[in-house]
Amino acid sequence: MTKPEINQTFSLKIDAIGSSGEGIGRLEGYTLFVDGALPGEQVHVRCIEAQKNYGRAELLHILEASPDRVKPPCPLFGTCGGCQLMHLSYQKQLETKRQRVIDALQRIGKITEVEVPPCLPSPSPLSYRNKIQLPVKNNPEGLAFGLYAKGSHDLVEVSSCLIHCPMGEEIYREVRRLTTKSGIAAYDPLTGEGDLRHLLIKSAKVTGQALVIFVTASSKQGRWTALAEQIMAACPQVKGVVQAVNKQKGNRILGQQFHLLAGAGHIHERLGDLTFKVSPASFFQVNPEQAVLLYAKALAFAELEGSETVLDAYCGVGTLSLFFAKQAKSVLGVESVPEAIEDAKENALLNNIHNVSFVCAQAEHYCRALSAIDVAILNPPRKGCDELLLKELKRLRPKTIVYISCDPGTLARDLGLLRDFGYEVEKVQPFDMFPQTAHVECVVKLKLGG
Repeated sequence: MTKPEINQTFSLKIDAIGSSGEGIGRLEGYTLFVDGALPGEQVHVRCIEAQKNYGRAELLHILEASPDRVKPPCPLFGTCGGCQLMHLSYQKQLETKRQRVIDALQRIGKITEVEVPPCLPSPSPLSYRNKIQLPVKNNPEGLAFGLYAKGSHDLVEVSSCLIHCPMGEEIYREVRRLTTKSGIAAYDPLTGEGDLRHLLIKSAKVTGQALVIFVTASSKQGRWTALAEQIMAACPQVKGVVQAVNKQKGNRILGQQFHLLAGAGHIHERLGDLTFKVSPASFFQVNPEQAVLLYAKALAFAELEGSETVLDAYCGVGTLSLFFAKQAKSVLGVESVPEAIEDAKENALLNNIHNVSFVCAQAEHYCRALSAIDVAILNPPRKGCDELLLKELKRLRPKTIVYISCDPGTLARDLGLLRDFGYEVEKVQPFDMFPQTAHVECVVKLKLGG
C-alpha cells in the first residue's frame, strides 16, 4: 500500500461510492475519497489529505465520465453541501442506495440470506422537502441566508433550492426580503453582536399551512413582533410566526425557549387519513408523500389482525403509533422528548383514536416494567437502538419486530444482534426518502424464530 504525498497528482479509477456520496478509488491498495467522482470514472486528482489508511483527493479533471453522470440542475451543486448525488441519474441513485443497504447487511450484520428489492423511488425527486432550515450571516447587502459548504462553516448563499417544496420557496423569498429590509442583523459568534441565527419554515403541503420560526440569540421581541405581523400580512399561508431563543454556543439550532410573535404556534398536516400537529420543535417527516408509502409498508410488514399489543419505541409525535392503532388492539408509544409526547397525545385526540397511550421515558428503561408485547416498532435516530432496548426485546419476545432505519450501518449492527437473540430477518425494503442526497431509509421485518 502506497500513501501519496500531499499535493501529489495522479490518475485514479473510481470503483465505489461512499456513505456521503463521494467517489472511492484505490491507489496501489490505498483508499482515497474524491468528492464529485462517480463509480466507473477515470479521474485526475490531487491528494489533499493522507491519513494512515485512507486519504482524500480533489477532483481536477474527469478523464473518462460515467454514462450515469448527468448535469446537475442546481448551479450550487458542488459548492453547497445540501445534495451529494445530483450529478448521478436518478435511477442510478436508487441502485446505489440499494447496494449500500446490501453491503451494510452483509459486511456489518453478516446477513446474506435476505433478498433486498429495488429502492422505492420518491414520488417527487425534486421539490419534495417541506422544511427549510437555513443559517444566517451578515453581508454587505444586509443578510445572507444559505447552507454550509460541505465540511465547513462557510456559508453558501441560497436564493432558491430545487428540493424545497414550492410553497416553502414562495414564503422564503418574501420572508428573506422583509427580514433584510427590517435592518435586523445576524448573530456573530465572534463578537456576540446581532441576533438572528437561523430561519426555519415548515410547510404543510396538504393543508396549505406554514409556520415561520426565527432562531435568535436573545429573547428581545420588539422588532421581531413587527416583522412577524408584516410576514402574516404578506403571506396568507403562514399561520404563525415563532421566536426560538438559543443563547448557547455550539451546533444546536433550536433552544428551549419559544415565544409566539404572531398567529398560532403550530400548524396541521395530513398523512393519509390522519391529521398531525406540527410544532416548532417537533420532528415531522420532510418528504410526506414518501412517508405515507413507508408507513404503509411498515404496517403491512406487521401483519396485524386486531388482537395485538404494539410497542412503538422512539415514537416521536406518535405518527407510526396512530397508523398502527387503526389495526391493533392497543399501542404504547414511548419517547424521551416531553414536547413530542405532548404533541403525540394531542394527535391522538385530534384523530379520535383512543386505543393508544404515550409515555415520556427512555424506552430501554421503561420496557423493564413490561411483561408482554406482540409487536415492536423500532424507529431510532441515526445512531440506532440502545443495546439495552434490544436486550429487553429479547426478554419480551414480541412475535414481530418492524425496524425503520435511516442509517444502513447501525441498522445492520442492530439486526445482527437481534438475530443472535433468535429473530430472523424476513423482509427488507429500502426507500428513497431524500432524493439527490446519499441518505437511504429502510423498513425491515423480523420474526421470532421457532
